[in-house]
Amino acid sequence: MSFDTIGLLGVGEMGSAVARTLAAHTRVVTTLEGRSDATRARAEAAGVQDLGSLAEVVRQSDLVLSVLASDTAPAVAAEVADAARRVEKRVLFGEFNAIAPVTVQAIANEAADAMDVVDGGIVGGPGNLGSASFYLSGPRAEEVASLREYGINTVLLGPVVGQASGAKLCHAGMTKGVSTLALDILLAAEALGVADTVMAQYTRSMAGVLQFVDRFVPGNPKRAYRRAEEMPEIARMLDALGFDGGIHRAAYERMRWLGSLELDTDGAPSASDVARRIVESMAEAAEQERA
Repeated sequence: MSFDTIGLLGVGEMGSAVARTLAAHTRVVTTLEGRSDATRARAEAAGVQDLGSLAEVVRQSDLVLSVLASDTAPAVAAEVADAARRVEKRVLFGEFNAIAPVTVQAIANEAADAMDVVDGGIVGGPGNLGSASFYLSGPRAEEVASLREYGINTVLLGPVVGQASGAKLCHAGMTKGVSTLALDILLAAEALGVADTVMAQYTRSMAGVLQFVDRFVPGNPKRAYRRAEEMPEIARMLDALGFDGGIHRAAYERMRWLGSLELDTDGAPSASDVARRIVESMAEAAEQERA
């Protein structure tokens, strides 16, 4: 299936990367109503055309994609459904936000009269979109999978709305949840003055885990606020399945705290180095308060 016009809601870091990829092959449109100058500049740089209103995006688009923050996704989906009702056009809607399966299922059920929801989950970062996987599920997922012709690596999971979101959150819960736990332990080791001993032990007994956290932890502080928003959705997924999402609710609080430090540790050589920088930063802040 080909898409002559794709509506894209969300021109942030990931949305911009998706837009640039799609715009090389087809027309990409959005609404920048009420958005900042910075967002407008990103949209222009990504080759996205501003149609001025959500209703016009719905009217002109063959497919509407939502690539937003987790906490805004349900409200925006409801707005798309309302716009579809106003312009009397049924929408093919790709829900590509990091939300729980029960959340995307609720969106699909509540908007069933106005749009067909395809569940999507993106695993991978905007810096290397070519290697990212765009998981898809739902009755019309195969149609959206044709985005592979436009440079998007789509992976079909099945006909059930919720499968793609579940796959995304299982990945995020592991990478971000484990790296949050690991950083807490490394902070303790640093504060106790036993970091070198602990790291030597990790190298001997769990080198694979160490490699994992060294890869994921350095990027966490700068992106902690945004990544934290996924944690309640992971908890909601676990709760709905009859498990306890308490670990990821706690991870949300820890990631919010991490973001409040306002540190940029991108490029740090290791998770241990990140922990050292955080402990030093906290010590400096404490010293300034005493002065």
